[in-house]
Amino acid sequence: MISFKKYKKLTYIITTFTLIVFTFSIVLSILVLSYKNKEEVNNISNLTEKYFKFNDSNNVTFREVCEIVDNYNNSQIYLEYEPLPKYLNNDTIFGRGIYFKNGFQKSFPILEGRDFTKEEIENGEKVALVGVNFKDEVFEENNERFFTIGEEKFKVIGILGSSERQTGYDNTFLFNLKSSDEFSDTRSSWKINIENNEALKNILNDYKKLAVNKNTSFSLEDIKKDFNLKEALNEYKDFIDILFLVFIIGILNLIIAIYYWIKKSIKEIGVRKAYGASNGKIVIHILKQYLISICIALIMGVSLHLLLKRLLIYMFPEFTFDVYYQSIIFITIIFMFIGLIAVLIPLFKAKKVKPINIMKGKLK
Repeated sequence: MISFKKYKKLTYIITTFTLIVFTFSIVLSILVLSYKNKEEVNNISNLTEKYFKFNDSNNVTFREVCEIVDNYNNSQIYLEYEPLPKYLNNDTIFGRGIYFKNGFQKSFPILEGRDFTKEEIENGEKVALVGVNFKDEVFEENNERFFTIGEEKFKVIGILGSSERQTGYDNTFLFNLKSSDEFSDTRSSWKINIENNEALKNILNDYKKLAVNKNTSFSLEDIKKDFNLKEALNEYKDFIDILFLVFIIGILNLIIAIYYWIKKSIKEIGVRKAYGASNGKIVIHILKQYLISICIALIMGVSLHLLLKRLLIYMFPEFTFDVYYQSIIFITIIFMFIGLIAVLIPLFKAKKVKPINIMKGKLK
């Protein structure tokens, strides 16, 4: 049975480690959420993917790009154009246009209403899905909801989002590309996902011909939409600064806490050596106390996160603040080994010192 009284001198270590675990847990929950949201938006099964653009604005319309793929009926096809800006009074929001055919299926998280239908998309109906955070931009006419993009008005058939979590679609909007006569812009890119590589080659050749007919040029782009850790870190720079600060302060405080603990334990080490305890048993005894204190801190740090989760969600509703236990354990192990170095150095010194000197608090 563990006697917690003898762990009183480990209070500083436990407190320091608890704060480290708690802070890293909060920041990791934000970064992982960013990763999941990007994956949700960009994941298009296992279809071949290519990015391209037309190198002059106001030459090629969205409808013309969609009509090219209408000539190919033997392969699943998904087209996407982004970013497309919608200008507000004091802000700009960004969405994307989509078009798909031949049985392609991609479902979106729907909070209200419904998803696009195959018939709506292929018939070029002016329909849109709007992220839950942009609901204020939706207006009603004749008992139907609408959303404007530039000079065009789209019927809103659904609100993107989830009642249970934040999604990658909460802050965007989607509309039917084939319904729009707006022009492709050089600042935005096209993406095509297709099942048949031969059809892809032919479609890209058709786009090159379209560009020539429109007195512009066509180019493929080397764009990777995989999750980029650097981008995620830059997106939440304030949190990363906090994380870095916690890392540095955490290490310093951990070393100070361990130094304080070892100093308080010197006489105990001397007594144990005087009564014949081997160096190995002393090291095991100290390490056992250290590891138990780390486990206590891990439990307390995660518990603190869970305890404050509702409050944090209330204060920052854009985040879910989920606990990612594997990541937290990994961070804990890193700090544990850093602290272990600080523990072992004085212990190895103590091995060479006589018990009487150790009992006097001397390691020389």
